[in-house]
Amino acid sequence: MTRATLRVLVCLAAAAVGAAAGAAGTQPRDPNSKQPTVYKWVDEKGVVHYGDAVPPQYADQDKTILNSQGVPVGTIPGKRTPEQAAAEAAQRKAEERAHELAQQSRQRDQNLLATYLSVEEIEALRDRRAEILDAQARVTSQYLEQLRGRQKQLEQQALHFKPYNTAANAPQLPERLSEDLVRTTADIATQQRNLEVKRQELEKLKAQFASDIARFKELKRIETDYNGNAAAAHN
Repeated sequence: MTRATLRVLVCLAAAAVGAAAGAAGTQPRDPNSKQPTVYKWVDEKGVVHYGDAVPPQYADQDKTILNSQGVPVGTIPGKRTPEQAAAEAAQRKAEERAHELAQQSRQRDQNLLATYLSVEEIEALRDRRAEILDAQARVTSQYLEQLRGRQKQLEQQALHFKPYNTAANAPQLPERLSEDLVRTTADIATQQRNLEVKRQELEKLKAQFASDIARFKELKRIETDYNGNAAAAHN
């Protein structure tokens, strides 16, 4: 169907329902428009209708707004069940998330090309940052070993006291020694967690740089192919 034919059909449909507009109820119109608002809706048999007013029995259905040339310019959502509303909200959220991820991906590509000139530059930065995390992990490991040595000494001292020494005349464990044991054990647990965090950060760093290197190579290949094709077309 040509656009001219569609305009004729729209006008005829609008004229046909114009006389019934009062009975059917006039729909909101654009106050700045000199042309009547034309709506498109589908009845229960799947037949498409056009008019400047929608009959009450179709008020809960989706409606499309057409301009004077029969081109869709907007929609009026119909009534939704709670399930439909939830599904549409989930769909919108998924689309927004996909759009956000696409923007982040484009921004990442731009940053890669703007920051590095070669794969070697990316690898050099990776190695520098990895060395920092390695050094922090080594310091934590050394401190952890010191704490474990301290803990062993305290445990040896505690063997002379109750409840570790079951002799009848064994003295009670001194409060200060007990506090040192508790504190040292807690410090060991904290440093073990810190060491695990450093190891996880290092693995995450390596994975991120591996991904950046692979993407940088792909972008450079695309750029090379594009420049080659452009030069060939120019020649």
